[in-house]
Amino acid sequence: MVEPKHGYGLFQDFEEELSLVWRAGRSKFYAELASLEELGYLNQVVEPQEARPPRKVYHLTEKGRGAFMTWLHAPVTPLRQIRIELLAKLHFFDSLDIAGAQNLIDAQIRLCTASLEKLQSKKSDNVASLLDTLAYEFRIGQVEAMIAWLERCKEHIHTRQQEKA
Repeated sequence: MVEPKHGYGLFQDFEEELSLVWRAGRSKFYAELASLEELGYLNQVVEPQEARPPRKVYHLTEKGRGAFMTWLHAPVTPLRQIRIELLAKLHFFDSLDIAGAQNLIDAQIRLCTASLEKLQSKKSDNVASLLDTLAYEFRIGQVEAMIAWLERCKEHIHTRQQEKA
């Protein structure tokens, strides 16, 4: 996985690798590090520096590694989080060379398909107003687009895996 790093280095990596899809200010990022440490997912070692204040170097614990792997392999809910969280997960699968991205996408497609079927059923039962019709059509269109995009993701990942082999 990732080697131990000080907080600012982790923040720089986060900004460099995920800023296109996930934004967090530095103070929010440091607050999340503190939360992860409280949960036992990270621990820190304070390292002295010459002529500078000591810095905290964070290490991922076994508990943290397990929580990360559980999060990584779980489909994203609610669906509106796909554009942030799923893209981040796919980045980690690729950059850390972890198997299972195709399985995650298949699970996400199943979740989206179930949501689509539910929306289609509700639409047919609830067309009382123009707003109902338009809102259901919009949401159905979004989920259909997500499913089509997820299918393209599978193709990209398959191609990427072949390139790496």
